[in-house]
Amino acid sequence: MIRKPSLLLALIFLINPFLSMACSMYKITKNGITIVGNNEDWLSPNNQFWFEKADQGNYGVMYMGLLDNFAQGAINEAGLVFDGFANPELAIENTDGKLNISIGTAIRNVMQTMSTVEQVSDYLNTINLSSLSSSQIVFVDKSGTYLIVEGDLFIIGEESEKAFSNFYYSQIASEDEVELENFQNGRSFLNKTEGESSLTYCGEVMKNLSNTDVFSTQYSTVYNLNTLTVRVYLFHDYTEYIDIDLKKELSKENHKTMIADLFPKESIGSKHYQNYNDTENPTRFLESIINSKEYSEKELTEEGFNTIVNMIGYEWIRKEDPTTAIKVFAYGVSLMPNDANLYDSLGEAYFKNKDWSNSIINYKKSLTLDTSNENAVTMIKKAEENKSKS
Repeated sequence: MIRKPSLLLALIFLINPFLSMACSMYKITKNGITIVGNNEDWLSPNNQFWFEKADQGNYGVMYMGLLDNFAQGAINEAGLVFDGFANPELAIENTDGKLNISIGTAIRNVMQTMSTVEQVSDYLNTINLSSLSSSQIVFVDKSGTYLIVEGDLFIIGEESEKAFSNFYYSQIASEDEVELENFQNGRSFLNKTEGESSLTYCGEVMKNLSNTDVFSTQYSTVYNLNTLTVRVYLFHDYTEYIDIDLKKELSKENHKTMIADLFPKESIGSKHYQNYNDTENPTRFLESIINSKEYSEKELTEEGFNTIVNMIGYEWIRKEDPTTAIKVFAYGVSLMPNDANLYDSLGEAYFKNKDWSNSIINYKKSLTLDTSNENAVTMIKKAEENKSKS
């Protein structure tokens, strides 16, 4: 069905698959060494790395992202990295005569074949980037040069230090205007310290740029673009980390790993991952958001809680576990019994579970609350046909 996220979350939810996370990024180049740090801020801890070795002259690449295997960031063996940022709407008009390929395909071409931001700029200038009207991409190469892609505008810079987050540099006169608490916290740290081209210093920067709210920093990656060492922190816990030798990983066959599996089971991030993915009590995380407070259905809807329920429930469906998804959506409708979208989602979970009767019941409830829900009409017919066959 068509998801209907609240305005509160519209800037970071389903703008497109590539830019579904809020992030922060920092680069420093000193003494010929470039270090780049990145925070991935999101709801779910179900994040993974996947490694694709060099093939037919292409570069090997380490990608990172959610369970949908759509890269949220990457580093290649030439020392080129990228990250994406969900931003306010900024119209893209320069599309005439441009190639109409998906941004995912374009990014894959970049990471497999390019080593400098100048190459990236030349290539992306040939692509129709209209899908990025509410987002931007940042690339950094091992020389320390960066490229900001703001739709029609491409900005190349070479400052020794630069921080990035969910705003357009072209739309501000000064970084003082940026109304992002985590970004200003990071700036404050940078202004008080002497920058170092080291994994340790960059880790401290990412700590100060991190978020700890509902959409918190799920993991941080810090890259030495010269040695191709990748340091990883989990769930805004900067007391422990693991280091990845990119050359070593890319010498193996293609493989992937959940980021949480790289850390000890007793670590803060691993425990959060386990709690979030608890099939016996999959609503624990949702309950922690409410924190035993009593909210009206209107308040929950205004805060986007129905959207969060949908995000978590559909993640269980993507993991092919509709039984657990049912628990999540049922919890949602217990708190928001007038939400047609959640009943539709619950109907879909039952449909995936081949429980035709309960699927029909919940789709009908959704249709009662929203008579324009054509999806419910279609799915009721399908469920009734399946029920009659069984």
